[in-house]
Amino acid sequence: MARSTSPLPFQLAICLLALPLVFGAESHDPSHNTAAQDWIQHSPHQEGWKKHLAQKNDQKQGHEKAPPLPLLWPVKGKKIHHETANHIMAYNYPQHDRYHNPYLAKPQEMEDQVLDAEGGGKSVSYRSVGMTKSSSSRDHDVDEIIHSVVLQGTFGEDLTMKTNKTTEYLIEYLYNATALKEKAIRVTVSSPESDFTYPVLVVVRQQRGVLSWQLPVEPPPSTRTLEEYKLVSRTLCPVENYKTSLQASHLDVKQRLFVDVSTSSPSYVNFTVKAEFENDFLLKLHEKQTFEVTPSTPVFYEFQFPDHVDMILVKANAEDDFCAMVAIQNITCPVFDSEENIKYGNFYQTMTYQAGITVRKENYPKGLYVIVVMLSNDEPCSGSFQHIFRTRRKTVTISIEEKITKLEYLAAIFAGLGFCAFFYIVTVILACVSYIRAKRKQPRERSLLDDSIITPEDLNTSGPSYGAIDSQGRNEPKDHGLPRTVSDSSLDEDDIDMLTDAESDKDIFRTKTFLYVSDLARKDMRVLNKKSQLYIWGLLTVGVFYAVPVIQLVITYQKVLDVTGNQDLCYYNFWCAHPLGPLSDFNHVFSNISYILFGILFMGVCVRRSHRHKQAVLQDYKIDKYYGIPQHFGIFYAMGGSLIMEGLLSGCYHICPNNSNYQFDTSFMYVISVMSMLKIYQTRHPDINASASAAFAALALAVVLGVIGVLTGTTLFWVIFGFIHVISCLLLSCNIYYMGRWKCDLGLFGRMKTWFMSELSDWRGICRPMYCDRMVLLLLGNAANWGLAIYGMVSTPKDFASYLLIIFLTNLLLYIAFYIIMKLRHRERLQLQPLVYLLLCLFGWSAAIFFYVHHTTTWELTPAHSRQFNQECVLLHFYDTHDIWHFFSAAAMFFGFMLLLTLDDDLAHTPREKIPVF
Repeated sequence: MARSTSPLPFQLAICLLALPLVFGAESHDPSHNTAAQDWIQHSPHQEGWKKHLAQKNDQKQGHEKAPPLPLLWPVKGKKIHHETANHIMAYNYPQHDRYHNPYLAKPQEMEDQVLDAEGGGKSVSYRSVGMTKSSSSRDHDVDEIIHSVVLQGTFGEDLTMKTNKTTEYLIEYLYNATALKEKAIRVTVSSPESDFTYPVLVVVRQQRGVLSWQLPVEPPPSTRTLEEYKLVSRTLCPVENYKTSLQASHLDVKQRLFVDVSTSSPSYVNFTVKAEFENDFLLKLHEKQTFEVTPSTPVFYEFQFPDHVDMILVKANAEDDFCAMVAIQNITCPVFDSEENIKYGNFYQTMTYQAGITVRKENYPKGLYVIVVMLSNDEPCSGSFQHIFRTRRKTVTISIEEKITKLEYLAAIFAGLGFCAFFYIVTVILACVSYIRAKRKQPRERSLLDDSIITPEDLNTSGPSYGAIDSQGRNEPKDHGLPRTVSDSSLDEDDIDMLTDAESDKDIFRTKTFLYVSDLARKDMRVLNKKSQLYIWGLLTVGVFYAVPVIQLVITYQKVLDVTGNQDLCYYNFWCAHPLGPLSDFNHVFSNISYILFGILFMGVCVRRSHRHKQAVLQDYKIDKYYGIPQHFGIFYAMGGSLIMEGLLSGCYHICPNNSNYQFDTSFMYVISVMSMLKIYQTRHPDINASASAAFAALALAVVLGVIGVLTGTTLFWVIFGFIHVISCLLLSCNIYYMGRWKCDLGLFGRMKTWFMSELSDWRGICRPMYCDRMVLLLLGNAANWGLAIYGMVSTPKDFASYLLIIFLTNLLLYIAFYIIMKLRHRERLQLQPLVYLLLCLFGWSAAIFFYVHHTTTWELTPAHSRQFNQECVLLHFYDTHDIWHFFSAAAMFFGFMLLLTLDDDLAHTPREKIPVF
């Protein structure tokens, strides 16, 4: 019988092959089973998967245009809800005994729910449910699931939903990118129930770029927020303006915009989302755009330069003084339109009532964005001032105006030069007329001191009345030889008081009751000329050392402004600021050329007059010794040089005007005032005039006080300065009253006691001054200066530099008025030429002051408040009132200098012993 085959070898082989599977199954943790295993083991899920794949395959083949159903977990044993278009389909996780998420503490049990979109979408949208890590790491009894809800939004319609820490909304908007050439998208999200503990977070995504914020709006660092802003509205930067690399591909025509809304609040928080198109996104030339801004709703617009426009002025106006910022930025994304980053743009400035930024096309060839952001507080604009209990909402009007063309630029520049050239032409004509008249021999009254023409009859005549001293009684050498010249370089100003003839009778001459110029013109003319010339050399030295660091500083200011874009650094009249090259405000710098040109013109007149005087002295040396007012031109040259330096430093100041460098604009005005007063005093006191070193030392002290006043300006400083001011006036008055013979030393109190006892002995004349004219002048001067000192201590004005300048100018005007009045009182006459100069000077100063008081800016206020004085150009669309002040004040100072130069021309042939001193 045949033997049956044993199954043992076959079974053994099967067991050997199954061993790896058995050990592998034992080593595999059942908790690592995935949802895919559950899907394979259960046929309902297999059917859903096959249905999804079939629909995807049909879509690829073009058989069906509808979007596929999302790959979501169907609920076992339950039907999927298909609601109306105003509802959302909801899918939940499967409820299966063997399924659980390894990251969660226990299987999920959720009920289906249908959320009402409240009209937020017109098509059916789907809600997908995701999972996050459970909080079992913190609390084993608490599980958290975040449900992501995707909605399709419609532009122009509000979408209101509820969210909490377990629900996150993603709202999608579709639009055509080609339709946004002149439009922009603005997204508005509000949540009245949000708070800083659990803020609502908003993220807006485009193909390029992300924008995010929170509700309520987070306050900026180091600021104090007085309100909570629970509505944010932001304009999205067009996606085509984002910077990309060269390898970046073109934008999709069909763009998708996503708005993601989430919160960590455990309770539901309502929110509303709205996306809309801005139809007025492009600004037009000479058209106004009015809108409202709040700290949470910034606004920006786009502007493209027309082909024929090279420069524009962006103007902003408002009716309230809430603090805002206006900025200019290139057409690049992202746009810096928040309080924290607006300073990262190109140029910006604070604003209350108005603002203005000049923009050149060469800097923005592709156009620009105009950004307006309202700040959360008023401190950047007003210092410590702050609006309280008022809703921070500002209505702003933006307009763009074309600036002047290059042809108008040149016309305005040549018009300013022509104004100064007119006076050059008139001066040349007058010089020719004067030259013709000078050829006529002028009759000259014989001086009693002219010993070269003494006759025997003169020896028996008495000298002039009131103490005019005759030099015949002394052994004075007679000059019958060669005439003296004033070019002796071997003389030094230290020799002035070493002259024996001047020192021997100094006290006798200077303490007479009635003095004449001959009494105070006893020193050698060559020495006095050398002393006078030291003024111009001292001025040149001081001017160079002062101007060089000033120029370096203001150039640095301009560079800082260009690099940082902070236009609050400089107090321009932004509505009439015309840039040229590196200068942001060329017209205000250029208008100072009038000071330079008039200074050069005056120095030219002095050179001609000095040359004529030298020629006359060469013909008859007695003119320089016995007749007329002694001619010293050194201080006149210093006055002309000071006017030139004033123009240079005023131009430097206007490169970037502010309170820190305002002293540059006033320093040489101090010099002009002091030099003018010294020249008036030198006219009839040639022997006792102040030295150049003493004058510049006093000016240096004035500049130091000006700097201290600008930096501190405290009440203590004003009290100390007032005390110094009064004491200085008293000491100077005593020195002037006693013609330099009064000394302030240790014997002062002894002399005062002696004087007082002598006055008591003659009590009837105790109140009668010895020198009435000088006493009247000094009383008026001291009354004015004491009044200014009291005003400064009481009011403590912020502008100390201008206050100090007012002191100098007040004393100068008083002295000029006193000199003219005393001249007429002594029956001296004003010739036609100085009278014309006087009238032109008065007219010039009147016009200049009229334009000066119409402020276009002031650094005493904050930059934002200063801009409320900004005005448009009033002359040739190029010059404003301050520019006109420059032209008129320069002309007025020139006429004032000419007045001092020609005031005593009527005494040219009068003997000096008949010219009184006052």
